[in-house]
Amino acid sequence: MDVFSFWFILASYSVKTFAQQCKLTQRSEHGLVLLDHVFKSFTVDRLASCYIACNSQPVCQSLNFRLSDKTCQFNKESNISCPASLKQNEGFIYADNPDRALLGSVPFRAAKSCQHVFQSGDSTGNGEYWIDPQGTGNSFKAFCDMTTGGGWMMVLNVILPSPQSSRWNGIAEQTFQGMRNYGNGKMAITKSAMKQLRAYINFTQIRFHCSKEKGTTFHVRTTLNNKGTEVVRYFSGERDEMPDSCDSFVRIDGDNSRLAQNCATWAYHGKWGHVSHNVGENRLYNYAAFVAHSYHWVIPTGGHWKCDDNTGDNLSTGDFWKVYVR
Repeated sequence: MDVFSFWFILASYSVKTFAQQCKLTQRSEHGLVLLDHVFKSFTVDRLASCYIACNSQPVCQSLNFRLSDKTCQFNKESNISCPASLKQNEGFIYADNPDRALLGSVPFRAAKSCQHVFQSGDSTGNGEYWIDPQGTGNSFKAFCDMTTGGGWMMVLNVILPSPQSSRWNGIAEQTFQGMRNYGNGKMAITKSAMKQLRAYINFTQIRFHCSKEKGTTFHVRTTLNNKGTEVVRYFSGERDEMPDSCDSFVRIDGDNSRLAQNCATWAYHGKWGHVSHNVGENRLYNYAAFVAHSYHWVIPTGGHWKCDDNTGDNLSTGDFWKVYVR
């Protein structure tokens, strides 16, 4: 069987192959073309040659083959990532590259955010992804939670190394690129870094998650309404007035915190933040939420680690505080 005949067998049946640890389906589509994403165009002797050339280059996400003059076009996107760009045109054949580099899997296919990867359909589960919020080629690896609703990017990850180490000696990252250091268990970004990040990806939600093995779990995400937006603006340094707590968040499965159940008594008359800490760079991790003398979210650089408690006791190795945005 020659390569040309083999190609048309592939065109008739779904062929599954592993690509970047994810199974994809490859088939050609007669009468379709992906518009506005061509980055390379050249003439070939036949359709199979176009396919083989695209298949050998992971940067080629898909191809268009123009029947009239045997022009092979490489696309930087695919029907999966840009379905609205796929149009009917009887003069073309369109095909995905089954060995394409998934969005976020390599530096040259860096995503804007974890949400970008999730919405593209290229998510392979929780883990590291290459992101480039600025779109300048200055990509780095960040941690993405793709299973808790999908598309969450980690901006704070503080993990207790041992019960005897009840102080966080880490230094908050001054720029959002500091998210690449999430793996050291003492990463947080400042208010200014949050503001930088929001300017590039315009995230609309924040998720707070802390848990103690010998205590309780606080796990909430902000709502997609005006009150939730004000919380995002507050922690991104776009406003200094402490936002309302009630009706600004929803509890996530696993939350059994007293803090989440008592929003009306947060801070000062039901507010996020703290009156003496709200204008500093540490608002994301120092008294982000608390009920005075009762339940707190606190991981200061000096002081007790608190998750839905007041004393900072009952510590265990692996107790954690995490914050995500999407």
